[in-house]
Amino acid sequence: MDLTFLKKLNLSQLFSGKFFASRPNRIVGIDIGVSSTKVVQLKYESERAILETYGELLNVNYFKEVSGVGGGFLRYLDQDIASLVKDILKESHVTTKEAVVAIPATSSFVTTLSFPIIPRNEIEKAIPFEARKYIPISISEVALDWEILEPTSEQPDMVEVLLVAVPKEMIEKLKRAVALAGVNLRALEVETFSMARSLVGPDPAPTAIINLGSQSTTIAMVDRGKLRVSNNINRGSQELTKALERGLGINTERADALKKEVGLSELAEEKEIVSVLTPLVEILFSELERLISLYNRKSPRKIQKINLTGGGSNLKGLVEKANLKFGVEVTKGNPFNRLITPAFLQPVLRQIATDFPVAVGLALHEISVK
Repeated sequence: MDLTFLKKLNLSQLFSGKFFASRPNRIVGIDIGVSSTKVVQLKYESERAILETYGELLNVNYFKEVSGVGGGFLRYLDQDIASLVKDILKESHVTTKEAVVAIPATSSFVTTLSFPIIPRNEIEKAIPFEARKYIPISISEVALDWEILEPTSEQPDMVEVLLVAVPKEMIEKLKRAVALAGVNLRALEVETFSMARSLVGPDPAPTAIINLGSQSTTIAMVDRGKLRVSNNINRGSQELTKALERGLGINTERADALKKEVGLSELAEEKEIVSVLTPLVEILFSELERLISLYNRKSPRKIQKINLTGGGSNLKGLVEKANLKFGVEVTKGNPFNRLITPAFLQPVLRQIATDFPVAVGLALHEISVK
């Protein structure tokens, strides 16, 4: 799936007037998250992707909020973002300047529209008008892109259109910051597409990717390797950390350790910790179950797998609890499985896998791997 605002948008809106016709030998994926920034550099050899380097850097020493200049990512100064990107590229020994950069899922809107079988040009004329019904801000303030999907055997008389919208302000901010960092921006990509590429790839089974971030959770439905819809929930793993701090009177470091060491344990001696975490996990699961059920009601192909990722997925016992809750196969994905990696490094990569699906997917942007 390659939907990176290249098809219908004015390229000058996203790039500095330069179109990259040939694929470079190396690409770095840059994922600027809420709490940390991750990079992955890959070397392309034929249709193989070889891991050359990776790295992660905490944002806390770089990002300074600027009141009155928007919310979320938009609060931060372009120069602060650029300094962070420069430093992580240097510390991670990244050698290429050719980059694909993530657009945060929380700053994007992804959904699927359905149309009867009508001429393609009529569908394209109708899309901007239909989009107004779903996008929560003015159409004039967003960059729209879409892909008309092929009819399926389950719904041969309908055409689905994958619709993506991103605030123009976010696009321009990322362009400015990356330019200040001295990086050649090859593409901007909504992070849910990157995750789908690195975690699901060509697997045709309908799959829900659940990315448990520090401040929010994203659930993306993927079918036949294509993203169908994405939703954001304003609940993340930081909520669990804060609850443990308050409930047990401990510091952040200890709370984070308890999530990984104890989590949702069924041992009697861990009851106090579990009693703090379980209600919050159940609230999140209920919201995720609602979104999966809503998708299943609308789609002829029901979700068969769930792929957990993000730092919050490292909560001990979460996979087992999710298997019981959702009634389908639940696993933690490893995006590094799509790469050629040194054998000695694989145990380390398994430990950090849930933090890197976006960065790996970005770096895989210009290659197809099985």
